[in-house]
Amino acid sequence: CPFEGKVPEARVLSLIEQQLALGVEGITLCDTTGVANPAQVGALCRQVLERFPGVPFTLHFHNTRGMGLANALAAWQAGILRFDASLGGLGGCPFAPGATGNVCTEDLVHMFEQMGVATGVNLPAARLALAQLDELIDQVKALDPEELKKQSEAQKA
Repeated sequence: CPFEGKVPEARVLSLIEQQLALGVEGITLCDTTGVANPAQVGALCRQVLERFPGVPFTLHFHNTRGMGLANALAAWQAGILRFDASLGGLGGCPFAPGATGNVCTEDLVHMFEQMGVATGVNLPAARLALAQLDELIDQVKALDPEELKKQSEAQKA
């Protein structure tokens, strides 16, 4: 973490325990800054699955150092079955210096499908959606922020 430094595994496990005690039914572990490595990810995933059996865990990776897919693979090899990704890697963490976008859905699906892991995602449809997303982003970028503000205020009235 660029703000706190390395977060000890014991702290992560304690936070999970606290959330479960509050009634949370599923946990998403995030490498929001994209600085984790596969060895760290694999070790932590094995610990959480052993300590909290039956809890659905999802992992969310950023691709800051090109480690997103490798980290997802390490998590899957440890037993994690759910992953959060975004089409085209859209997104990122505006608060973390140097953090880039999320792991691309289409890359994650492609990797798992090529490994023989069924994802339930229609990869050609995801790629088509990505092409449309690029077009939509271009349209949004061209909008006038002041006009959008006026329209938003008019809808509230």
